Order: sequence, then structure tokens, then C-alpha cells
Amino acid sequence: MSSATPDDVIDMVASLDPDSPVAELRRRRPDLRRLSQTSYDAALRPQEPRNLSYAERAALAARMARLWKDEALERHYLDRLAAEGAGALVAAYADPATGPDLGPRAAAILRHVDLVTLTPEKATRADVERLIAAGLDDRDAVTLAGLIAYVNYQIRVVAGLRMLRGGP
Repeated sequence: MSSATPDDVIDMVASLDPDSPVAELRRRRPDLRRLSQTSYDAALRPQEPRNLSYAERAALAARMARLWKDEALERHYLDRLAAEGAGALVAAYADPATGPDLGPRAAAILRHVDLVTLTPEKATRADVERLIAAGLDDRDAVTLAGLIAYVNYQIRVVAGLRMLRGGP
């Protein structure tokens, strides 16, 4: 099981040619590139995953990518999920058609991921309280929020880079 990640996931998923003008623009912001990759590593593969396993994180990231119809990013996260050796239950998280039938903890997490990804303005403290009631602690809820925030940021950056380079 490999935990290795590319040096710059955003460049890879956006299919940037290293010699392209768009890649050159990104190289002009080395701190932003480094921080984006560091955030990726922290969100997906922290030293201590606590109560959100590496596989769950990859599956949830794949789910968000699928919700936004970003096939390349979804593939990337499904590959991470496969590398983590996830069981069928966690792998099911990646499919937005999966919902409450996975039990209360999974249902609360999936509902929250979908809500904050698609309609963040509708999220309230009550939504966080549902996570706590389903067995997550405050730190887990913050971790989940960080994962959701990072992946949605990444999806938008990748989409913008693709537009700049003139392709899907």
C-alpha cells in the first residue's frame, strides 16, 4: 500500500504541461503551490488519521469530485482509495447515490459532505451537532470540515487552471 503522492497534485490533475504558460504562472507563486500541496497532504494523509481513516478521506474526496463532475480528480481519489485497501463499506462513500443505509455515522458524514459541498450556505451548527450525535467528536468535525474545504478549493483551482489552458 503506497502513501506516496505526486509533488503537485493540482498540476497533475489539471493536466498542465510543465512548459505551458499556465504552469509558468503557477511556478511564479511557489508559496501558494507549496501550501496547496501541504494542505492536500494534511487533509488526506496526516500523520495521525484519528477517527477518519485514510481510506474514508480518499472516498469522501472522490465523492466531492464526483458531485462536481470532475472525472480526473475523482479518478485520482479513487486510485488513492484503492491504494489504501478500503473495504466495500468505505468504498461506497465515494458514490453520491450512497446514503443512510450505511449506518448513522456514515449517513451523518455523507449528508454533511454533500451539504457543505453543494450548498454550504445552508450548513448550520445543527448540522455539526448531527455529526457529534453520530459519534464524531469536536476534533473529528473540524477535521472533516478541513477535508471538505480543501477538496472544494482544489476542485475550483483545477477548474480554473483548465479554463486558462483552454481545455477540459
